[in-house]
Amino acid sequence: MEDSAELSVRTLERHCLMDGTCHCDWRITLQGCVEQKAMTGVYIGNIAISAVVFIIGTCLLIHRIFIKGHRLFDVNPAKGCLRPKPIDCMLFLLMIYNILRLLTSVILVTDVADDMISRMFIFEFPWQFGYGAFALYLVGIAQTLADSHKAISQGWLPSPRTVDIIGLTFFFAPFICNNIVALVGGALARTNLYASEVCVRLLYVFWFVHCFSLAMAVLFSGIRLVRILNHHLTKFKSSGPRYASVKTGIFKIRAVMGIIVVCLLLFAIFLLMYGALRDKIMVNVPGSIFLGVIWNYLGPVTTLCVEIAVIFHPKIGTSGVDGLKSSTGGRSTTYEETQTSSSFAGPGVDMSFQGTLSHHAFEDLKQQQLQYQQNFQKHNHRLHGSGNNHHHQHLPQQHESYLNSSSPPTLDLGTMKTVKGHHFAMEDVHYYSHEHSHIPAITPPADEKLTWLPSMDVYTRGEEREDDLSSQIRLIHQEKRY
Repeated sequence: MEDSAELSVRTLERHCLMDGTCHCDWRITLQGCVEQKAMTGVYIGNIAISAVVFIIGTCLLIHRIFIKGHRLFDVNPAKGCLRPKPIDCMLFLLMIYNILRLLTSVILVTDVADDMISRMFIFEFPWQFGYGAFALYLVGIAQTLADSHKAISQGWLPSPRTVDIIGLTFFFAPFICNNIVALVGGALARTNLYASEVCVRLLYVFWFVHCFSLAMAVLFSGIRLVRILNHHLTKFKSSGPRYASVKTGIFKIRAVMGIIVVCLLLFAIFLLMYGALRDKIMVNVPGSIFLGVIWNYLGPVTTLCVEIAVIFHPKIGTSGVDGLKSSTGGRSTTYEETQTSSSFAGPGVDMSFQGTLSHHAFEDLKQQQLQYQQNFQKHNHRLHGSGNNHHHQHLPQQHESYLNSSSPPTLDLGTMKTVKGHHFAMEDVHYYSHEHSHIPAITPPADEKLTWLPSMDVYTRGEEREDDLSSQIRLIHQEKRY
């Protein structure tokens, strides 16, 4: 630590040497120091890049929420209270982070609101939203997989209650601990400099703990998830479209997890370094500026990488599935092609999904489960409400129990086809086709095209198939039963 005897002026925001040169803590001021010009340029650059990523992210959110109908949270107390949609929540919080960082940069460049309490709070507050974005992304993945794909996630995910506790701790810990320490440090800046500097050091020790622990949690979850998916990938034919689709999804999981882990670990390292060596860093001009560049640009650059990962949608090889329509391919899906690529198909047929396991897929699992339940109840009501005993005569004995069941079973399509007097909508039949794809399929009229509707998990007319994680994991779930 720099000896205070070598300083002519020592305040929280500025250290001046005996030769009259002053060095500032660019977190809270840019005025009257040798770093002023360089760090002003850094903050102006931060204003520009934060504005760009904010515009891109806002457009993505508008498209996903208002056009595609995504939601930020699901509400289901039985399955946990903290149920974020990972990509949408992450984008939303990252946009808050970037707009607040933009405002912080404007305040520092224009030198307004110069009291230390305001400056400390204004600088620290945005980072908590950036950190919270990654925390909710992790929680969203864990909760979604635990709810909808227990056969895959079982053995490595805790209960929804435990995930809630861990997720809420990750998310709110910086808001509580860090804000208190930052405000106390700013309040003591003029009356007790030593205590104020201790608060600054303690603040970045807290940040190190937050970032490092979240990075390890994301890394652990990502590795386990990729390992599980790789294990199931070995059951696919390497020449089929399923293999290529899931392989691309695994790559995207690694990419998104890698972005998050690298960002958090870099922040953890630099924040711990700043907390331990603050005095030495402040009076070292190259070191201070270098750290300032990394500190200011790592957040928006990470946001940009996440946005690119969301937008980027590579085409999957469809060798042997000529003409198969994708959500980005721009080709039409004919009925014959759908017969060989959808879940209506017979045995041995592959199904091509161009989705991403990492981030297009979490959005509509809740709706899918609800629709599944509703379809079963509707069919159960039809069978009960007919009032004709001869309907039961056409049902095998194992289906007699279904009529009195309160939970949705997997119905045998081969039997359903023989039930006289009942006509099941194709959208509904799709729900029960996953478990028994070896049974001859019920087919729609040959003059109608089938496309994918993610929010209902059904094939419907007039809309393009949307790629999502649930489709790919459902494929793996289906393949596992074979």
